[in-house]
Amino acid sequence: MEYWSLVENPTGEVYQQLINVLCSYSDKFYFITRKELSYDMKIIKNFEPYIVETYKTKKWANTVTDGPSATVYVIDVNPETCLLLQQLANSLYDWVSPKLPEDLTFIKNNHPWFTSTAHEEFAIFSIRSDYYRNIMKKIDGLTIQMEE
Repeated sequence: MEYWSLVENPTGEVYQQLINVLCSYSDKFYFITRKELSYDMKIIKNFEPYIVETYKTKKWANTVTDGPSATVYVIDVNPETCLLLQQLANSLYDWVSPKLPEDLTFIKNNHPWFTSTAHEEFAIFSIRSDYYRNIMKKIDGLTIQMEE
């Protein structure tokens, strides 16, 4: 497995392309909310028709918490949900409280191949094949580096 981290926050057109690629090559994605933070619940309501499941956990991609459990919203990838992701933010790291849910993670065949922790300005690709490495590298303007 190779890990490629984002060097800078994808914004504008780069963010739009990133979301297009992530949606095109994923089955589902999730974001989380935390009890101790506030969110615009109207935003989450937009995704309700596409929610596959919700559950509470203290562990999700890149995060383990000693505090209250987070709620994970697993969402079907489709043209509507991808459009929502593009319309609701102008950059990857916009996905933070109080406006938006957090920690966008994209999954293909039960493998979380892209994870983010926006409040820490951290995102990483987990690449298992040349196929996905080539897809990731085609995003114009995305600055990434391989992790050692």
